[in-house]
Amino acid sequence: MTVRILFLREGTSDDGIAEHIENIAAGLGIEVALTNPDLDRLNAQGHTIGDKLSRVSELGGVYELVAVHRDADNVGRQPRVLEIEDAVRTHMPGVVHVPVVPVRMTEAWLLVDESAIRRVAGNPNGRCALGLPQVSRVETIADPKKLLKEALATASELSGRRLKRFNDRFSENRRQLLQRLDTDGPVTKLPSWQAFVRSVEDGLHQCGG
Repeated sequence: MTVRILFLREGTSDDGIAEHIENIAAGLGIEVALTNPDLDRLNAQGHTIGDKLSRVSELGGVYELVAVHRDADNVGRQPRVLEIEDAVRTHMPGVVHVPVVPVRMTEAWLLVDESAIRRVAGNPNGRCALGLPQVSRVETIADPKKLLKEALATASELSGRRLKRFNDRFSENRRQLLQRLDTDGPVTKLPSWQAFVRSVEDGLHQCGG
């Protein structure tokens, strides 16, 4: 049986999460077909989870599992989980759902991989301190996106116009970091990552995988 998965992400630079879902399934020996729609092109009216699910439902796709990515931000993980649950029950009743809720932002997952930050910054052998927090503190950082931008800029060791051009590519750099995330590395110590993996595995098993 192939489990058909709908993945809804917050932005295009979050596409790497879809690959991690596929890899988790592969590790379980479960075949999946994942759809990652570009909702901007589909003209979804509104930005809520319900708006997105409603638009996808209108297109008539059939799925056994829906995975919804939503950063916790300042609200906290549990309210986001309930938000996702309510939206799926309303717009796709009966479909198994998986909440993907990094704390506070997806950037927190990326801060734990110093070597990846240096590689994406184009300076893999750099030695300058990046000011990264200990893994145990990553999920308490108030603005992980700001810290990640600063760490990438520092790791690049660029200046002037070259640094500005580099900073302007943050979305692409972030996308690369998410794709390259070492899923057997320090990220495994983060509670929100552990919850993500557990939820995907549980969801796949509920679908008969």
